[in-house]
Formats: sequence, structure tokens, C-alpha cells
Amino acid sequence: MTEATLTWHRLPTRVLLLRVLEVIKSFIIPLVLLFVINNDWSTTFGIILRVGILLFLLLDVIQKFFGWRNFRYALDDKTMYIIDGNWIKKEKSLPLYKIQSVHSNSPFLYRLLSVVELTFDTNANSDDASFKLAGVFPNEAKRLEDILDQVRHRKTETDLPVEEETDTTSEPVAIEKPASRLLYAISTREIIIASLTSLSVFAIFPVASTVVSSIDDFINLDGTFDQVGEWVISASIIAIGVLVLTVLFLSVIIGMVINFLKYGNFQLERRGDRIRVEKGLLNRSAKEIPYEKIQAIRIKETFIRRWFNIVGVELVAAGTMDELKDESSTILPFVKRDKAMAVLNEHFNQFTWADTLHRLPKRSLWIKLMRISWFGLIISGVVLYFFRDYAWWLVLLWAIIIGGRLLSYMTTRYAQNGRFVELRTGAFNVHSFLTDKPRIEQVQVTQTPLQRRFDVCNVLFSTRGVLSNEMIEDIPKQEADAMLKWFSRYTVEEDMKTPG
Repeated sequence: MTEATLTWHRLPTRVLLLRVLEVIKSFIIPLVLLFVINNDWSTTFGIILRVGILLFLLLDVIQKFFGWRNFRYALDDKTMYIIDGNWIKKEKSLPLYKIQSVHSNSPFLYRLLSVVELTFDTNANSDDASFKLAGVFPNEAKRLEDILDQVRHRKTETDLPVEEETDTTSEPVAIEKPASRLLYAISTREIIIASLTSLSVFAIFPVASTVVSSIDDFINLDGTFDQVGEWVISASIIAIGVLVLTVLFLSVIIGMVINFLKYGNFQLERRGDRIRVEKGLLNRSAKEIPYEKIQAIRIKETFIRRWFNIVGVELVAAGTMDELKDESSTILPFVKRDKAMAVLNEHFNQFTWADTLHRLPKRSLWIKLMRISWFGLIISGVVLYFFRDYAWWLVLLWAIIIGGRLLSYMTTRYAQNGRFVELRTGAFNVHSFLTDKPRIEQVQVTQTPLQRRFDVCNVLFSTRGVLSNEMIEDIPKQEADAMLKWFSRYTVEEDMKTPG
């Protein structure tokens, strides 16, 4: 790269403060326990432990300093250049036209210091598929996003890669940022209902367990546990009941607070040719998915939320990097089914949902019930051999196993509708999956000896990009062969297109 002709930018000085605060935050529990609660320097082990913690803290701060000092970035009209590294400098460049989306993230500390973290995603399947600017001013973030919009606009207008342009002296065309269109915003009422119908009401237990475990590593809490156990044994039923209700009430409150912090001000928008999801109160994040990269739509229904007709919707996107995959793919975390379908039918009309789905034949139920449950057999053997007094719990275990198979038979549906295939699978938690033929990478049909006797089989669908597999089990062999034939034959010109 020609450094003399480029204008290089550093991250703001406050980013160094941010990184130091993050280091202190990661060491906060041992620092409080060793230097505040139990500040004992009388033993050799105590001195070595405390000095070691301080040395590790100092080394981490020095590393963050050199990482901030060495980091620089620059842009010309075609390429972004990065110089990075803590002890060893690394240089890399990335053509701007390869950047498919930009994700912004503003954790609480970032918002306090008025900086934004930007992640540039190329949607490639490699270690260099993305890179971050971990702390830039909002106006700089907007400038970078505008530059990328201009690159996308030029690429769309010319239908040629930016790197093939020959006129480097022409001025970049000033274009307006794509107008945002709000597709859905989650209300306070929806967050409250979602909190009450999810396992987040039990959030107090893992939180309390983590805190107690961290403290117990430095301070022995066995005596405290013994006192609590003695109180529970001697307390009245009313006192224990009040304690349980109090804990459950606190769990509900904590679950609601967590969901409000995570999904507050949730907005689903469309900006030009991409979907944008913004959410969060303390930690504000915004992530994008290009329309052309959408490979499939998945609708999720948990066991409890099915009673309230609440679903979650996520997109299967090609090439989405692992660290952003789960977050960026969820476009509707919890909404009523009719509202979710209205959004999908109106704004994702490149996918067509089937009017009716086929059920499994009755022989599929028999094969599900006859299939061996190794988990149930192993648990039953252990209980009968070591804990025979608790053998009656096995009735509940096998009731859950058999009930799950009955539910799986009742909920499983499938349909092949033109160039689309739609699957509905699951037992207690149900997933609906929709994609079309051009986006399918492969179709695989498998059949076990037991399935062969009942003339049923499994069909596995794999979509393009970051391979996403979806399987439907125990469908008639004739239907599976029809799906395989449907996928392997291209009779329409449009079927040959490979989106994304």
C-alpha cells in the first residue's frame, strides 16, 4: 500500500480509556475479593496471589495500549486499508465492493463515551471475512456507511466490479442514504408477555449461582450454606412458601428487566436492499442482512409460547459470520403469529407459504414409538441399579419420552409448493422452515432398516452459504423420492438461478 497518498485515521483517545475499563471490569471480582473484602498480606501465598493479579492486570493494560497505538485505517475510492496488532503489526486491505453489510454495536460503556463499534462483514467463509473498528465517533461511522452506500450504488449502476473501473479521477457521485421503512416495532406489552412465557423468569437462579460460585472461590461459604439448610429444616411451611413466592417474584422481575434491556426499542427496518434490526436499551446494536443473501425463513415456537400463539422469526443468511449469526438472523424475537405472517407475506414475498401441509401417515407414529430411546434405557438402568427407591420417577421419564414422540407425529407437516419446500418439525418446540429450489445446496434421503420395513425415510435439506441443515423424519418413501426428483430436475429457466 502507498501510505503517503492515504489519509490515515486512528481510533479516538477515549477508546484507550474504554479498553482499560474493560480490562478492569474483567478483573473486578478478584480485585474486590482480594483487596477489599479479604485484604490479607500476612501469608506468602496471599502476597504472591495479589502481586500476580496486579501483574496480569498491568500486562493486559500495556497490551491494550499498544493495540490502540498501532491501529490505523484508511480508505480510497476502492479499498479499505488496516494496520493492526499489539506486539506484531499486521497489514491488510479489503475492496469496498466486497463489504456486504455493516453492523453497529453500542454497549453501555461505548454509549457513555459516545463511540460506536462497527463490524464490516464480507459474508465470506474465512477467518478474514470481517473486521472491526472498535470505537469511532458517530459522525465517522455515518461517513463510512455513506461511502459504502456510494460503492454499492456505483456497483448497481454499472453492474461491474468496482476494481475494474478505469476512470480514477472522476469525483464520487453524491447519493442520498436509502430511506428507512419501519416494518415492525415491538411494544412494551409484547416484551412483558414474552418475559412471562419464557424461561427468563428463572434467570435469578443462574445469576445467583454464578455470583455465589465466584465468591466461594475466594471465601468459603460452607458455613453459610449449613445455616441456610438448618433454617429451611426448622422453618414453617408458611415461611418456606413465602420465601418461594418471593424468589419467583424476583425471578419474574429480573426476567423482565433482562428482556427490556435486550429488546427495548426493537425495530425491524428495510433500508434499500437490506434488512436492518436495531435493539437494546443499555447496549444498543444495529445489524444488517442483504436481501439477496436470505436463503430461508425459520419460524420458532416454544412449548409455552405456543399456548399464546407467540412465535419467533429468523432468517437463514448465506455467509453470516459465526459471531453475529444468531443475533443478526433473528428479525422478530416474539410476536403474535398473525402479525409475523403479515410482515413475512408483505415484505418477504420472494418466499411463498403453502396453504395446506401434508401430515405423516399412521405408520410413521408406530415407527416413532418403536424406535429405541437409548437415553431412556441408560437412565432407567442407572436408576434401577443404584437408586431403586426412586424408580417411580421413571414413569414420568417415559411419559415425557412417549409424549414427545406423539407430539412430534402430530406437529410434523411438509409441503412441496411449486419451487418452494416447507417443513414443520419438532415436538415440544416446533420449527417451521421455508426455502426454494435455487437456494438448496443438496437433498439427501436416508433410510434405516426399521424405516425400510414401514416404507418411510428421512429427508435432509441443506441451503447454500453457511450450510444450514433441516431434516424431516419418517415421511413416506414415495414422497421422499418425489422431492429428490423435484430437486434434481430443472425444467424452468428461473430454477437455474442461484440467489445469494
